[in-house]
Amino acid sequence: MKKWRCTVCNYIHEGAAPPEKCPVCGADKSKFVEVSEQEAADIQAAKTEKQLERERAMVEKARHADQGQEKPGSVSEPAAASKQTARPAGWMEFANEQMIRHHAHPMSVHIPNGVLPVSVLFVLLAILVSAETLAAAAFYNSVVVLVSMPAVLYTGYNAWQHKFGGNLTPIFTAKIAAAAVVAVTCLLVVLWYLFNPEILAGGAARQAGFVLLNLVMLAAAIVAGLIGGKLVFKD
Repeated sequence: MKKWRCTVCNYIHEGAAPPEKCPVCGADKSKFVEVSEQEAADIQAAKTEKQLERERAMVEKARHADQGQEKPGSVSEPAAASKQTARPAGWMEFANEQMIRHHAHPMSVHIPNGVLPVSVLFVLLAILVSAETLAAAAFYNSVVVLVSMPAVLYTGYNAWQHKFGGNLTPIFTAKIAAAAVVAVTCLLVVLWYLFNPEILAGGAARQAGFVLLNLVMLAAAIVAGLIGGKLVFKD
């Protein structure tokens, strides 16, 4: 029997063809690639028991939904059992579950995604017209982005663990790397301005370095947003 791997979450499907939709993460069948028996075994062996348990519960739930065995207001025995095992063990697990249910990551990520381009625009305008007020505005916008990053990173990590099984597939490696670049470059931008508030009025070389750092931060945010969009819209 052929083995198919979901490139988004590393779910392994067994059958003549990949499923129309991944039962774990909801990715389209185009995201599946055929793998060998050994590759499939290696991927499964690398997963934790928690990841495997979650996969089994999601597959069982999808199977019952496809067969029309789940009716509104009723819960099948396997689904009830998986729900029982997935019940939050404490307040932190409950909070994490609520973050997933109410889409905390997409909401939190809109803050830096909306503010960051404005901050970079103010940097460019401050150099162009030599305006200290625009430089200060760029700095305060960068502070807002920096303050929002812990929430963005944690909710993103939580979604990755609970919605996608915590599998480090290429798409998540790229998204995590992009988010890390945004956080680090934003911190450097804020610190640079704090220790040298005249940076945008200084020499061309220093201005170029500061602008480049801001552009790298913006580019990383765009990459992270692009990947996030692909995960949300499953394309």
